[in-house]
Amino acid sequence: MSGLAVLAGATYASLERPWEPKPTRVAVEIVSADPFAQVLAVNGRVVARDTVTVRAAVSAQARDVLVDEGDSVAAGDTLIQLDATQPRTLVDQARAALDAGLVSQAQAQANADRANALGENAARSTREDAALAVLSAANEVARLQAALEQARNQLAQYTIVAPLSGVVLDRKVDRGQLVDPQSELLTIANLDDLLVATDVDELYSSRIRNGLKALLKPVGDTVPQHGSVVFASPSIDPATGGRAIKIAFDEAVDLPVGLTINANIIIAETDAALTVPRGAIITQGTDSHVLVLDDGRAAVRPIEFSDWPAPRVIVTQGLSAGDVVIVDPTAIAAGQSVEAE
Repeated sequence: MSGLAVLAGATYASLERPWEPKPTRVAVEIVSADPFAQVLAVNGRVVARDTVTVRAAVSAQARDVLVDEGDSVAAGDTLIQLDATQPRTLVDQARAALDAGLVSQAQAQANADRANALGENAARSTREDAALAVLSAANEVARLQAALEQARNQLAQYTIVAPLSGVVLDRKVDRGQLVDPQSELLTIANLDDLLVATDVDELYSSRIRNGLKALLKPVGDTVPQHGSVVFASPSIDPATGGRAIKIAFDEAVDLPVGLTINANIIIAETDAALTVPRGAIITQGTDSHVLVLDDGRAAVRPIEFSDWPAPRVIVTQGLSAGDVVIVDPTAIAAGQSVEAE
């Protein structure tokens, strides 16, 4: 019996070799050439393509405010009526002056007609004076007509109308409030055409162009909407270091303005790319490398890769399909004995 125990112990020792350190088990990934999309993830907010801030053209008191937040309006609808007592008086005065001018013109024409009817029986100077009076009266009527038109235009500025069809997003004016041309009174937007407004860090802004496809996921939704970049600012904001962009939905959506949107902009797509997790890369100074499993040991493999703010990056040099990369090299030293989990 004791002989069997000794034999078993010897067998275990020869097979397990407990006095030798065991290889560290590590998570690995086998490199392969697969389809890959380079995606830039940003957060933006829903905006209307057409949004107008309504202001008054004159200073006056708001007599009536006819709309409120959430109201739908059509282009030309009256939004706010300002107190127009003074400009209305000026219109009445201009109309009265024009009426008087028309009477004077008619009288001048009647005098000229009588002088012409007398022919040679009327003095030449009389006929010339009559013709001159007709011309002067006509000029005065034209001036009075222009003055009346100007007064009417001024009066029209006291009725504030909708510049476009849409929905009132914001109201900042109340009845009786004194407003001026600097006052923001209402915000109106056409909610039939919505966009996502965001900005891209200047590090990646050169890769943005109109037409890039994007996946747009409203906060709270699980299914993304398809869209495309329709605007990229020609300049970088020096205050934020960002480049403003706008992304349009491919299909009409019903979303509230201001809603947060998670946008994934597809910068580039390839049918076959070698990629590794970003966490597998060790960068020291200007050089980068990964650790690969080579004959039971962790071996350093220098690489070059396309840096991009994503969990995975494209390796452009240093790896080949079939290489076994250690996913988390932080606790592993080069040359250490390792085995795949």
